[in-house]
Amino acid sequence: MNNHFITELTNLRRQLCAQGAVVEQTIEQANKAFQNGDVELARSIMSYDEVIDREEIRMEEECLKVLALYQPVAGDLRTVVSCIKINASLERMADFACHTAERALHIAQLQEIPGQEMFDFEPMEQLVLEMLHDTLQVIESSDISLAHKVIERDDVVDAMRSEHRAHARAACALCPAAAEYYIDCIGLARDLERIADLATDICQQIIYLSTGCIIRHKSCGR
Repeated sequence: MNNHFITELTNLRRQLCAQGAVVEQTIEQANKAFQNGDVELARSIMSYDEVIDREEIRMEEECLKVLALYQPVAGDLRTVVSCIKINASLERMADFACHTAERALHIAQLQEIPGQEMFDFEPMEQLVLEMLHDTLQVIESSDISLAHKVIERDDVVDAMRSEHRAHARAACALCPAAAEYYIDCIGLARDLERIADLATDICQQIIYLSTGCIIRHKSCGR
């Protein structure tokens, strides 16, 4: 049974990595749709969200099947439960990509788009995508050093979100007719920050599995 159980865990991790790669691409495409005003791309992302939702449910059922069949305890139990949590986090990331696509559609319908004071989200998007890419590597390899590097970048993303929010407030005062555009920009910055938070959560979960150290509440240092 041990060999079968190990095979099941390996398959679960492989499926999580595959799902993560799809989510990564979805987020990247959603950001592109927002920046370029690509309505068709935005719509395709929104329609694909149901596919990711179904995969999340299927993965959860696989995890529950493993729990029922093998009744793991201690570290093995934590591993399966972590797979369930990581699976849910990846699906939530895809939800934020869908939100971004919805905002792209909304902006495309606006009558007033500022000619100046436009937002440049590329640095924030790039950092968040790098965090997500590294997080997928952490899931695959349990690289604790890389996990810590992902977590350390979360504060930078938080600061970027604050900068975008302050920029939006100031720009809205200068161009109140474009307020809806700026509100969508604030929303995008918030969603990118939440994706970074979810990547951080996953890395903290992997660190806990590998070291037994719970760091999400700063109870154990590096």
